[in-house]
Amino acid sequence: MKALSRRDFGRLIAAGAAVGALAGRTGRAFAETRLRYIWWGNPDRDKRTNAAVDLYHKKNPDISVDRESYAWADYWPKLATQAAGRNLPDVIQMDYRYIFEWARRGQLADLTPMVGKELKLDNFDKNQLDSGKIGGKLYGLSMGGNSVALVYNKTQYDALKITLPDPLSWTFDDFIKLAKDVQPHLPDGVHFTANKGDNESWLEMFVRQRGKELYTENGQLGFELDDLIAFWTIMTQMQKGGLTPPPDVQAQDTTGALEKTMLVLGKAITDFTNSNQLVAIQKLMKDQVDLTTLPNQEGNRPGQYMKPSMFISQSASSAEPEQAAKLLNFMITDVDAGEILQIERGVPADSVVLKHIEPSLTEVEQRITRFLTLLAKHVGPLPPPPPKGAGEIQQLLYPAYQTVSFGRASVEDGAKDFMQRAKDILKRA
Repeated sequence: MKALSRRDFGRLIAAGAAVGALAGRTGRAFAETRLRYIWWGNPDRDKRTNAAVDLYHKKNPDISVDRESYAWADYWPKLATQAAGRNLPDVIQMDYRYIFEWARRGQLADLTPMVGKELKLDNFDKNQLDSGKIGGKLYGLSMGGNSVALVYNKTQYDALKITLPDPLSWTFDDFIKLAKDVQPHLPDGVHFTANKGDNESWLEMFVRQRGKELYTENGQLGFELDDLIAFWTIMTQMQKGGLTPPPDVQAQDTTGALEKTMLVLGKAITDFTNSNQLVAIQKLMKDQVDLTTLPNQEGNRPGQYMKPSMFISQSASSAEPEQAAKLLNFMITDVDAGEILQIERGVPADSVVLKHIEPSLTEVEQRITRFLTLLAKHVGPLPPPPPKGAGEIQQLLYPAYQTVSFGRASVEDGAKDFMQRAKDILKRA
């Protein structure tokens, strides 16, 4: 062999060192576990969730988490596309109305075998824990207690000297009378309340107040045509009376993004929300906001109920089930994560986490806990689980009501068409 010069030898040693360094980096990369986590949210939730996941990575440097966040209306089509492509994320934010359907399709993992191992749930509220069980198996962990609510611009209410009726017994008649009294004192283009005739949750509360449910235990519609007609009649009459925004203005609120709601846009001083969203709404507004209950109907049956604001679930196809479960556990039981997440997703179900964060709750967050404490005096039981096809029916409600609100169909005809299509969906499902 030709003798190597000192310079050539030096270059060879440097190249070998570079290869060795690259091999070291490659080895570490192969040792790293990567998870994917998807959720629907808003800017405040995204900020908190990313901060919590960053903390998890800091505590577990060998675990990296890729993240995806979407507005509510975009989230479910995106998740369905990923499911069809067999590319579901490891960790999935899941809603009560959809978890049964996704679990029954075998797309969510049964977490039961991990309880007591990766999942430390000794301090978890039993009712909240049971809410994520289907057929005795655990498919989701509640990220917080929550309920639907009316959210209102308290600054404007106070300026107009609006006194709310008793929140536990007021009726739709009281609600409409209040709207008629207040509307003449509002500026042009501002309405007393948003129009939520296309909102499944408000429809659900309405039919529950009439002693019914959205769905029966055996997966059929639990309400009648007359119930939907009564609901839409109230909504359309309020719209025609100028108490809610006209349909073209209300249609701006189509994606579920909080910044597009009538309250945040300044088009209404009352709106419909989930209680855990108050923090994010307040961040979007200069005026102070607060919560109250939905109006009742004759008989004062409770329509509202305490529900998991959302679940954190695991894909059945996750390649790293134990590591994914550890991330789930961190998000709901770690006190440091609790300090970051607070009650934006609802009041924590883990008693240790709740006790730890209570002293640090802001005034806005205390408004949420006060509301839920009040509401607890007038709630009904959790409804039967939504059947397969419920998600499609929920998506159908928006265009169905738009047809009515824009005057392209009467309330009666629009309701009949919706009911028939909903029954067809359930039959097909």
